[in-house]
Amino acid sequence: MDLNDKKQLPQKNRRYSDSFRYAFEGVKTTFQEERNMRTHVMAGAIALLLGVFLSLSITEWLWILLASFLVFVMEILNTVIENLVDLVTQEYHPLAKKVKDMAAAAVLSTTVFSVVTGLLIFAPKLLNLFF
Repeated sequence: MDLNDKKQLPQKNRRYSDSFRYAFEGVKTTFQEERNMRTHVMAGAIALLLGVFLSLSITEWLWILLASFLVFVMEILNTVIENLVDLVTQEYHPLAKKVKDMAAAAVLSTTVFSVVTGLLIFAPKLLNLFF
């Protein structure tokens, strides 16, 4: 491969700042285009505010942050998978549906984990606060 052939290949990010910029662009795109991502971010913000109000311990904060960020990451991956499937085929295909359904199931499973984690941490504190 000579020097001219290299110009035909896609270029990697030249600087770390480019990598961060593109990553933030991906988060921004997901937030703008996916209603569920906006819902997850709102739920995460409520959990953070509730955590501040209830003075969570470090361990409790770690669980809440882990659960919240897992949901965000799974929603981004679900969006990636849906976009890739749409890129490959515009027509209905049972396998495409199966892939999209399984990606959505991953988000749902992670969301259930997040809700259970939140209930285990917040419910006793809220019950003690009001009763």
